[in-house]
Amino acid sequence: MSPQGLSIKLKVALVVCLVSGVSFGVFFFLNYNDTVARIHAHSEQLLKRDHKTHARYVLDTLTTMRQDSETLVGFPPISGIFRTRASVDQTDPLDGSSLEDWRSRLETLFTSVLENRSGYSQIRLILSENNWSEFARVNLVDGALTVVPQSELQEKGNEPYIRALQGATTDELLFSSVTRNRENGQAVGPPTLRSTKRLIDEKGETVGAIVINARIANLLTIPDHPDEIGRTYYAITNHINPAFPLTAEDRSFTILPEGMSKPIDQHALAGLPAERLIELEEGRGAFVSTLEITDAHVPFSFRIATDVDMGALYATARTELWRNLGRALLLTVLASVLGYVFTDRLLTPLQALVKNIKLNTGPRLSPIKSNAKGHDEIALIAQNFTQLTNGLIRETQRLDMVLSNVTEGVITLLEDGVVEDSNPAACRILGRNAPELNGVSLLSLLGFDVEETALILSEAKAAHDTGVPVQREINSARADGKPMVLNLSLRHASYIEGNRFVAMIRDVTARAAATEQSAALISALRRSNAELDQFAYVASHDLKAPLRVINNAVSWLEEDLEPYLTDDTRESMNLLQSRASRMERLLNDLLHHSRIGRVAEPDAKVTGEQLAKGIVELLEIPGGITVSFSDAFLGVSVRKLPLETILINLIGNSIKHHDRKEGRIRVDVETGDSFLRFSVEDDGPGIDPIYHERIFEIFQTLKSRDQLESSGMGLAIVKKHIEVAGGEISVTSDGKRGTTFEFLWPVSVPQQDKAA
Repeated sequence: MSPQGLSIKLKVALVVCLVSGVSFGVFFFLNYNDTVARIHAHSEQLLKRDHKTHARYVLDTLTTMRQDSETLVGFPPISGIFRTRASVDQTDPLDGSSLEDWRSRLETLFTSVLENRSGYSQIRLILSENNWSEFARVNLVDGALTVVPQSELQEKGNEPYIRALQGATTDELLFSSVTRNRENGQAVGPPTLRSTKRLIDEKGETVGAIVINARIANLLTIPDHPDEIGRTYYAITNHINPAFPLTAEDRSFTILPEGMSKPIDQHALAGLPAERLIELEEGRGAFVSTLEITDAHVPFSFRIATDVDMGALYATARTELWRNLGRALLLTVLASVLGYVFTDRLLTPLQALVKNIKLNTGPRLSPIKSNAKGHDEIALIAQNFTQLTNGLIRETQRLDMVLSNVTEGVITLLEDGVVEDSNPAACRILGRNAPELNGVSLLSLLGFDVEETALILSEAKAAHDTGVPVQREINSARADGKPMVLNLSLRHASYIEGNRFVAMIRDVTARAAATEQSAALISALRRSNAELDQFAYVASHDLKAPLRVINNAVSWLEEDLEPYLTDDTRESMNLLQSRASRMERLLNDLLHHSRIGRVAEPDAKVTGEQLAKGIVELLEIPGGITVSFSDAFLGVSVRKLPLETILINLIGNSIKHHDRKEGRIRVDVETGDSFLRFSVEDDGPGIDPIYHERIFEIFQTLKSRDQLESSGMGLAIVKKHIEVAGGEISVTSDGKRGTTFEFLWPVSVPQQDKAA
C-alpha cells in the first residue's frame, strides 16, 4: 500500500512511532557515546599515571647504570692499574702490586657488580692503546659469570661506541645506540645498551674507558601491574647518525612483556599522537607516550606503548545500551497506540481547514478567512496559512508596483525569445504598448537577425550557472523612428512553470553622446600634448642652437682679437656670453617645467642617507656654509626623483641667497600616515612676507639677474613637482633673518603621466 492510501490516523501513529523511536534511539545512543567518552577519558588518565610509573622505572634504571660506571672509575684497581703501567718496573709504587694483581682485583670487582645487577651482561676496561684493546673483561651469560682470558680479549677501536667516545668533547658518561651485541666485529648477541665512561690521566688525555653492556630486554624488564589497563611494552628507535651507520636490524627494537607477541609496528607507533588513547582496527587501541630523556648523550628515543582491548574496555557501556534500546522499543509502541487513539478527535479542525481551502481555490487569489479558533496546532496551521496566503498577495502587489514604476525596462521572454510580458518602462523606452510587444521577438525588434538572436540566447543559457548576464549595447530606434542607444542585459532564469529569459533594457542615449564627446576631448588633449612636446623639442634644440653659435662666436672673437681687446671690450664679451648662457639655462628650465607630470620619473628608491649624500655631491657648497640632515631624514626610504630635484633647488637657493660668509642649512622630515613633511631651514637674510606667493611664480627673483645669476624658474619647478605629486609647499620667514620652506610629500607617489 502506498503512503497516499493510508489514513491520517495511521500516518500520525506511524509518525509518532518513528519520532519516538528515533528520539529514544538518539537519546540512548548519545548516552552511550557519553559513557564511552567518560570511560575513554578515565582510561587515558589511568594510562598516563601508569606511563609515568614506567617512565620513572626506565629513568631510574639508566641512572643506576650511569652511577655504576662512575663508581667503578673511583675504585682502587683503576688508579692502581694506571700507576703500575706508568712504573718502569711495572710495579705499583704505593703497595708493590703487579699489573696482574690489579687485573685480578678489577675482574673480581666486575664480577661483584654483575652478580648484583640484573640485566648487565658484560663489564670491561678498555685501554686506548693498540686500537683500544680490552684490558679486563667479565661476561655474564645465562647466569654464569666468566672472566675472559687475556688471549681472547679484543680490539674495539672500530666499534661505534668507541668512535663516539673519541669524537665527544665531554667527560660525562655516554650511552650507545641499542644494537645487537658484537664480538670480533660481528653481530652475534641480543640487543644491547652500552654505557661508556671516559678515563683521563693527569694531563687530561683519554687513556681508556669503563664499558658496561646490558641486554636491554633484561635491563628493562617490564613491571607487572595487576590493575594496569592493557599490555604495556617499550619501543626503542636509534637516532640516525651518518658517521655511525646502522643496519636495518639495528635501527629499532621492542621490549615486550611475557605472553605478548604482536606489538604495533614502530613506524605506525611513531605516527600516533602522544598521550591519547587511539582506537585502531579490529577493536584494538593504543596509548603512546614519549619518554623525555634530558641527557643529550642518549642517542635513541624511547616510547612507552600500551595495547588496549577496546571491546573489553567498552563492554559495560554496550550492555547498558542494549538494555536501554529494549526499553525504548516498549515506550515507542505505547506512544504509537496512544497517538492512533487520539488522532481522530484532533482531526476535526483540520477537516474544516481543508474544506475552506477547496472553496477558495480559483484562477485569481482572493483573501482567505479562517474560522479556526484556539491555540492548538491545527488552529495555528489554519491561521498561519491564512497569513501566508494574504502575505503572498501583498508581495505580488508590491512587486507589480515596483515593476510598474522602475525606470529600467523589464521584459520576460519565452525560450524562443518571444516577449511574454513587459513593464510600462519597457513600453515607454521602445515606444510601443504591451499588446504590440507581446508575441514579438525582442531581439529581432532591436535589429538582430536570426543567427545573432540564437547566439545571444545560447550565451545567456550557458551563463545560467555563473549568474553573469549577457550584456549588449545596441544602436536602435523607437517606433517613431527616433534613434536611441540601449543597454541590454539578458539573463536565463528558471521557475515553477519552466525556463524564461529576463531582459532589462536601459536608454543610454545621453550617456553614449557624453562618452563620444569625452573621446573627442581626450583626442584633442592628446593632440595638444603632442604639440607641446613638439614645442619643447624646438625650445631645446632650435632655440638653443643660436645661443651656442653666439657663445662659440664670442670665444673665437676673443681668441682672434686678444691683442686688441681692452678691459671694456673684454667685459662686453663676457656680458654677451653670460646673457647667452643665462638664456640657455632659462630654456632648459622652461623645458623641465613643461615636462613635469607628463614624463615618468625613474622608480628607484633610496634611503635618506643615500639621498643626502647625492645632494651634497651635486651642490657646490662654499666653505663657510654647513648643510646638515636630521636623523629622521637619514632614516626614511623614498623615491629618488623628483625629490632630489626639489631639495637641490631649495638648498641651492639657500646657499645662493645667503648674505654671510658663514651659515647653516638644516634639512628635516616628519613622518605621518600618508604624507612626509619635509623642511629646509636656513639662517640667511629672510624673505619679506609680501613675496611669499610671488617667489613661486615663473621668472620671479628677489634680486636682479645682474646681481645674482638665476633663471627665476627654480621655485616654480619645485612647486609644480610637489603639486603634481599631490602635496603642497609653504614658506615661513619674517623677512629679517632665516627662512623655512616646508612641503608635504605623499608616502606613496604614483608615476605621473598626465599633462601638466
